[in-house]
Amino acid sequence: MNNTVIACVDGSSSTRSVCEYAAWAAGRLGIPLALLHVLEKSEQAAVSDMSGTLGVNSWEQLTEELVRIEGERSRLLMAQGKIILGNCAALLAQAGHPAALQLQKHGALDEILAEMGESRLMVLGRRGTQSSVGSQLENVIRLQKKPVLIASEQYSLPSRIMFAWDGSDASWENLERLTVSSLLRDLPCHLVMVNGNASALDDAKTVLQKAGIATQARLLNDDSVTRALCRYADQNKIDLTVMGAYGHSRLRRFFIGSHTAAMLSESRQPLLMLR
Repeated sequence: MNNTVIACVDGSSSTRSVCEYAAWAAGRLGIPLALLHVLEKSEQAAVSDMSGTLGVNSWEQLTEELVRIEGERSRLLMAQGKIILGNCAALLAQAGHPAALQLQKHGALDEILAEMGESRLMVLGRRGTQSSVGSQLENVIRLQKKPVLIASEQYSLPSRIMFAWDGSDASWENLERLTVSSLLRDLPCHLVMVNGNASALDDAKTVLQKAGIATQARLLNDDSVTRALCRYADQNKIDLTVMGAYGHSRLRRFFIGSHTAAMLSESRQPLLMLR
């Protein structure tokens, strides 16, 4: 699945929006689009050994019935997933992407993501069903090595972005990525820093402006980074927030992770998490 936008669909209320943001991203990047539906492996055993309590014969009869029911449940879930994929493919065809690949996977989440290879971008909904990829949003972001776009409940064509910048080495790297990104090209950028250094923020603004990106920078002060970013996004009608996600080291994950989780919970705009 190299150089592909992958839309993770599960039939939840975010599914249509996920498809629309994925179509937008694939069009901007000029790359293929794939739909992914996941049936996660249950960690709870369908059958446990109760022969000592029920008696051998009763236990065997119960086991056979439970296995039959579990098999039927899996079959129905797979059929439901195929319907979801088909409906999403039809939606994408209407949006100008008639050749979206349909994938249905069953198993452990980390193994499934490893199978996806070096995808260019993964798009997920903010809200998932009880047994969907969307319900494990933070885990997906941690496991991915590439950017993840978290779709809002309703699609809105991105026309104004906010880049949450903190002056760290990783943030500088993401800033450089922003200057060459075809996904965000020609979109006005609000460069926002909370409780930081004004001089460093000006330097970052200069980098974006030299790359031809219309940029306005703003230094905010607030006890809560998340509150400041969300308030600014709402007040300035931001369509897409871009920020770094979890780091790879335990120490960096401690500092970044809390802000990421809070933004996932509180932000009303779609979030593009850079890895």
